[in-house]
Amino acid sequence: MNPLLAQFLAEAGDLLDQVGEGLLRLESDPGDAERVNEVFRAAHTLKGSSGLFDFPELTHLTHAAEDLLDAVRAGRVPLDPATTDDLLAAFDLIRSWLAHVTVEERLPGGAETDAAALIVRLRAPVGGTAAGGTIASSGTAGAAGVARTAPDWVAELGAQVVGELTEWLDTTSAALRFVRYLPDEGCYFRGEDPLLFVRQVPALHHLAVLRPDVWPAPDDYDEYACRLGFVLATRAAASELEYVFRYVSEQVEIVELDAVALRAPVEQVPAGPPDETVADVVTVLDAAAHALALHTGGAPAVAHLRSVARSVAAAARTLGTTTAGLDTADAEGIGRAVRDLLDRVRGTGGEPATPATADVDRVERRTGDTETGQVGTRMLKVDQAKVDRLMELVGELNVAKNGLTYLAEAAEEGFGSRALARRIKDQYAGLHRIAEELQAAVMDVRMLPLSVSFGRFPRLVRDLSRRLGKRIALVTEGEDTMADKDVIEALGDPLVHLVRNSLDHGVEPPDERTAAGKPPRASITLSAVADGDAVVVEVADDGRGIDPARVKQKAYERGLIDEEQLETIGDADAVNLVFQPGFSTTDQVSDLSGRGVGMDAVRASVERLGGTVTMRSEAGAGTVTRLRLPLSMAVTQVMVVSVAGQRFGIPVDLVVETVRMPQRDIGRVLHQDVVVLREEVVPVVDLAETLGMPWQPEPDADRAVLVVNVAGCRAGLLVERFHREVDVILKPMDGLLRDAPQFVGTALLGDGLVLLVLNLKEVIGLGARAA
Repeated sequence: MNPLLAQFLAEAGDLLDQVGEGLLRLESDPGDAERVNEVFRAAHTLKGSSGLFDFPELTHLTHAAEDLLDAVRAGRVPLDPATTDDLLAAFDLIRSWLAHVTVEERLPGGAETDAAALIVRLRAPVGGTAAGGTIASSGTAGAAGVARTAPDWVAELGAQVVGELTEWLDTTSAALRFVRYLPDEGCYFRGEDPLLFVRQVPALHHLAVLRPDVWPAPDDYDEYACRLGFVLATRAAASELEYVFRYVSEQVEIVELDAVALRAPVEQVPAGPPDETVADVVTVLDAAAHALALHTGGAPAVAHLRSVARSVAAAARTLGTTTAGLDTADAEGIGRAVRDLLDRVRGTGGEPATPATADVDRVERRTGDTETGQVGTRMLKVDQAKVDRLMELVGELNVAKNGLTYLAEAAEEGFGSRALARRIKDQYAGLHRIAEELQAAVMDVRMLPLSVSFGRFPRLVRDLSRRLGKRIALVTEGEDTMADKDVIEALGDPLVHLVRNSLDHGVEPPDERTAAGKPPRASITLSAVADGDAVVVEVADDGRGIDPARVKQKAYERGLIDEEQLETIGDADAVNLVFQPGFSTTDQVSDLSGRGVGMDAVRASVERLGGTVTMRSEAGAGTVTRLRLPLSMAVTQVMVVSVAGQRFGIPVDLVVETVRMPQRDIGRVLHQDVVVLREEVVPVVDLAETLGMPWQPEPDADRAVLVVNVAGCRAGLLVERFHREVDVILKPMDGLLRDAPQFVGTALLGDGLVLLVLNLKEVIGLGARAA
């Protein structure tokens, strides 16, 4: 991909996020002028950047949205829900286009048709007439052919110019394009430069500058408002003109005329300025150039002013209407002003005045915050793939580092050299420190705030609440909490399911809330907080809550629980039945819910990340769903244990403690081995038996039990030996073990052996079923 296009796509995504977030905030606070300016600037930047590429439909649509935002900023158009809908629809379409560009490097087919209706809707509030972003044309033949009649504004070029052009067209039997460009008064604030557009017109024949019929009074004059217009005659093709004026298409009118069409209005064109006036202007400016050169000694000044003189002379020959409108007194006044200026230049007798030294120093100091001119914080954008590769190298470094401990053991046990083993361990300690700091630095680069995931939900809540006829306010807390980018990206889908579930099931309609004594506007809260090496995300609503009895009945009807469980299961456990596959309390399937896959998908996604999900609810008060996720998925810390001579890994965040106890302390209750730890009965699962591995511990030896916490329940794993904790790069299962549910992945140890990392939920489940 073109590097410039890749950079544009990356920046465009940020700008679209900024526009979407700003519009949603403005809908609740339309009077926030600074927010309006931010949204406008983002839209303007997007439009300007899009002009670097051959995406005319994108530029036209963005320009229409920008003009509407400009009208909102000026107070001419209110930002009501309908206007917000149109703006959001426009930027949604742009986002879908850019997604296509990311893959195909071009806009999708039919982009012009998709944009046309939106452009009409966006321009309607500001009185726009050039629909579709196409440059307007005059005459009955349209822009593609020669018009039969000339518009009235062609006469602004002056009788002499129009006559010369008519004679030229008679001789060549060709046609010319005439352009009228009327810049908007606020064009400067949108970064538009009318003079730059005019200067870019190729093959320019003549130019006329249009001034307003009545100038504002001095007290009301706004020097930042553009009040001039332009009429041009050019040999350039219509396509070239459309490209030059692509940013301001609605302000431009183009017509193609031949000699027959141009001859009709010649008699009605006002006369141009006399040649003597032009000669006087050239003479005075040329004299000023020589006078300035005498005092500055600058030959470039002479060349510059002579160039200015020639430009003014050329313009004067075409500015018929401007100079013809001056009466004798105005002309004499201008002449006196020019001569007075020339006299002052000649009478200075020295160098022109310069600013005070203090002012010069102050200006120089403004060039930068430092001696090098660096302003602000330096930012470097890096491709995500490069950061991922760096993380992989850090993982390989950890593996190589861990190999030193095995080498030290071999040196001491195999060669009997304790001194060599000690030196290897010293090197390991230093390398371990460096590797940890490097890992922390790379992890810090990969860390993103939760606002990246939370950012999509204001729009989702807005659209769905309007669609469902509910009034809902979204509250976000802790969005600056950081987590690894892989966790942030994978968290998006579970949160979407949870928020949609709250919108559809949890929150009541306004009339039902009012009848229950609640405010008609409900609230959904997204919160995040760091908890050690994990991040906790909660989705809470103040809706109707969950009825445990109804959940149990639905689960029984769908065959998810049996009759005994229906009678014995508690309310807290009943609420969490919503995570069972196929469970739904909705009898009618819609495009929002009812299929029984949403909450099950949430649990599966969270557990795939190595996290847990729980729910608590109170009837009539609301529901809170709590997700606990690891801060990072790139590097996993595991506890290594062995059984039957084979080593296995267990995620450290699931480990509660390690204990050794005599065989006699392990009892049996209902065909299940158990142990009592601090007055709590903990079931014990024989890991070797569960995995089908032959192992028989010594009868009199103490038993090694690893106590873990899975899904809020404690259990003990009977193992042969405990080993150290290590940092590993977890790889997904592949090959023959891909479908083995008791393993979540593999890792490479420092001695070159492959470590199988256990899926404790499946392992404990298998052990319980075997018992």
